[in-house]
Amino acid sequence: MAKLRQYPAIDIAKYIGAMLVVAIHTFPFEDISPSFNLFFISTICRLAVPFFFVCSSFFLFRKINKTKNQAEDGNALVMEWLKRLGTLYLVWTVIYLPYTIWNYSQAGFSLMSLLGWIRDFFLNGSYYHLWFLPALMLGMVIVWTIYRKKGFVYTLEVSLVLYLVGYLINIYAPIWESLPGVYVVYGFFTKTLVTARDGIFFAPIFVCLGAAAAKLRRPNLKSCALGFAISFICLILEVTLYSALGVLTDKSCMFLSLIPSLYFLMNMLLQIRVPNQPMYKSMRQESTLIYVSHILFARLLLLMLPQVHLVVYLATLACSQIFASTIIRLKPKYPWLHWLM
Repeated sequence: MAKLRQYPAIDIAKYIGAMLVVAIHTFPFEDISPSFNLFFISTICRLAVPFFFVCSSFFLFRKINKTKNQAEDGNALVMEWLKRLGTLYLVWTVIYLPYTIWNYSQAGFSLMSLLGWIRDFFLNGSYYHLWFLPALMLGMVIVWTIYRKKGFVYTLEVSLVLYLVGYLINIYAPIWESLPGVYVVYGFFTKTLVTARDGIFFAPIFVCLGAAAAKLRRPNLKSCALGFAISFICLILEVTLYSALGVLTDKSCMFLSLIPSLYFLMNMLLQIRVPNQPMYKSMRQESTLIYVSHILFARLLLLMLPQVHLVVYLATLACSQIFASTIIRLKPKYPWLHWLM
């Protein structure tokens, strides 16, 4: 297989995305203005996780597109990819077990809580911020299965329908909870699947966008920049509308404008030329480590400094960065550390 091109602009964006994910979990502006904090998290921060999905899908489908037999070789590449992500998920599940036990000891152990954790392990994450790993894996399985049998267009259509269903569940949750009769159905959904922000409803469309970036012809850079600017303005207006309607919460994340925003953002970054340097590979690795490790620090810092969220955010970033840099620096000497990233 030919040497694959590097994309430093993507590496930089992934690092920024990791910083935004930390913001989601530490509420940096909560003490200054809760409404602004919610608006900040609901707009720019909500680009971060689906961007990781799009990137991961793009790089996998780029490899698949370069194989001679996409059906057989693609299966092998997808299985290898799933194994790598699954291993990363299992390793960090074990690392977070003390925190998981801490949570359940506070809430009280029960058979139902154990069954709930088993369900969450497969659908919603063994610890709350790890949800993106099982979601991404399940989303990829859904997309790849349909893509092999029905082609890209049909896969995209199914993914859009799933996202629209998830959008209705996620965004209008406060309405469903208040409607007689409907709240029973909604309550059953939350008891079984918990959330629509998962590998079934949320992930497939962004996996499709990554596949599209790898497979289809891209709009030119100027068109992508304009498209992203318009889409992001639409995202701001969409969030403002939901806030005015009284349905915007910190759980709201399946915004319609995210789809064009991520499409144009990804295609724009793929065309931005940045001279390749070793530091960008480090940023790529650091972004993953910051994402998976930051709750180790944020959880304790929020307990110690509950009234100074901006300080908690900056301290969490600093601790996560030091942790990531240390792991990367020690990895050549201790190869087993690669399981953390």
